[in-house]
Amino acid sequence: MGQIFHGKVVSPSRIEQGHPKATRRVYPAGRYGATLRNIRIAPRKVRLVLDQIRGLPVERAREVLRYSSKRAAYLADRVLLSALGNADVKSGGRVGAAELVVADAYCGDGPRLSRWKAGPKGGARPIIRRMSHISVVLGEVAEDEGKAGEAPGKKSKKSGAKASSGKAAKGKKKKAA
Repeated sequence: MGQIFHGKVVSPSRIEQGHPKATRRVYPAGRYGATLRNIRIAPRKVRLVLDQIRGLPVERAREVLRYSSKRAAYLADRVLLSALGNADVKSGGRVGAAELVVADAYCGDGPRLSRWKAGPKGGARPIIRRMSHISVVLGEVAEDEGKAGEAPGKKSKKSGAKASSGKAAKGKKKKAA
């Protein structure tokens, strides 16, 4: 298929045609994304917000972002809306918000601004102002993922019953002794 870089691949059809920008990376079929670059907010702060929406359906992710009190949530919501618009245009109106999930959301480091602050003994202390590149990738929901099932982290009722019967048995032994 091609070299994968954060969900993007080099388009094989562009390479075959001898296109001058054959190294340009595109999203594979069924994936739609958007990127906001050079935003003056630290990547560490943005990652806290993006970790909350990764893997959620688009409508649920927008709710999470709408009610978040973090400044990065507004920026992530704008990128999510842009990715949703890109999905609508690229698919020709075939997919909407109900059929999409946040397949990937990541934040990369952007350029840094170096500023200087007065330090002790006439010296200077650096201040590093960080920038971010925010990317959101949407993917179509697979049919087996769309079905409601038991969460993978939950214990089944059988394992819970065994644990409780073991505790009861220990209690009986103590009383009998």
